[in-house]
Amino acid sequence: MRDLSKVGIRNIRIAKSGLVEGFDSVEACAKKLIGIQAQYQQFGEISLFHRVSSGVTLDGLNRVYADGGLIKLWGQRTTVHLYGVDEWESLNAIYAPRRTWVRKHCEELGVDLDDMLGKIDRLARTKRYVGKDEIAALLGEQAKKLMTWGGVLIEASLTGGIYAVPERPKTRFYAHRKWISSESVESWTGNHAGAMEDFLYRYFACYGPATLVDFKHWSGLPNYVFMEAFWGIEERLERFDVDGKQYFLPVGDVDLARQGVVSDVKLLGKFDPLFVSFADKGWFADLKYEREIWRTAGHIEAVILVDGEIRGTWRYVIKGQNIAFTCYLFGGLSVSDKKRVKIEAERLAGFLEKELQAVSFE
Repeated sequence: MRDLSKVGIRNIRIAKSGLVEGFDSVEACAKKLIGIQAQYQQFGEISLFHRVSSGVTLDGLNRVYADGGLIKLWGQRTTVHLYGVDEWESLNAIYAPRRTWVRKHCEELGVDLDDMLGKIDRLARTKRYVGKDEIAALLGEQAKKLMTWGGVLIEASLTGGIYAVPERPKTRFYAHRKWISSESVESWTGNHAGAMEDFLYRYFACYGPATLVDFKHWSGLPNYVFMEAFWGIEERLERFDVDGKQYFLPVGDVDLARQGVVSDVKLLGKFDPLFVSFADKGWFADLKYEREIWRTAGHIEAVILVDGEIRGTWRYVIKGQNIAFTCYLFGGLSVSDKKRVKIEAERLAGFLEKELQAVSFE
């Protein structure tokens, strides 16, 4: 084992997340990070914007969506993410066998979930895109309850039936997998053990140094589901003991040079991958500001990252073609750093195809 500090862990995670060198494309970014959380489409796209070295535009994203390069599926923590199509089989092997809250919810409502899934499947096979309102009509008078937080659509996604079509500001259409893949669900191996080992290894390769508690938080899976898989890959991982916790990284993947200060400014969006992927919040943020970032009901604020440190949160207001940013600082920020934040706000406004009206600090 080699020495590793908390600051070193922080800076390695930032670099591995794609915030320093970036990935070659949005597809490569989503693949490496094992999905981009995107229940709020614009913030999922902001996460991609910060991590692709060749640049990202809204038109470019629209072309990727139209070509099926990225789709929306439910995965980790039963939340919707942007994934590549080839991720679907793995998600199915890992999550479909589990009893989700959706099945229990349907039982409480006296609804046959499998019957509903069959109806949705048959409808989605008949046309390229199916409107959310069409699915609601199919589900009948209890549609609103059945579609709460995704509801039956979660099960339709996990079982390999339909996906949500990425669209801003929010999802309106769904589509059957047959329109973008010739593989049938029956052709999938259903190799739960192999898929879980791969899932674990990829997590540590992307988000490590990380702990098993971190993986549990990120995946939304209980220990008994993944511990056997962990033992299967343990010899392929290098362990670091820091402050009584065991951190893991793939053997040979430890670049200690990445422990240096990350000199950059980023306006990270809500639910950024760095904030949903670890159980321990203290690795990245001063715990006295924890409630300013991690809100109730699972909401995570957009944050200001300056040279590897969180210096506050931010929000924006759009009026027509104008956008104004308000930054809520955690303590003071130098004049030069405020200028850097304004430059980054200008860059982000350009990505959102808006004119920067103002950047204020509170």
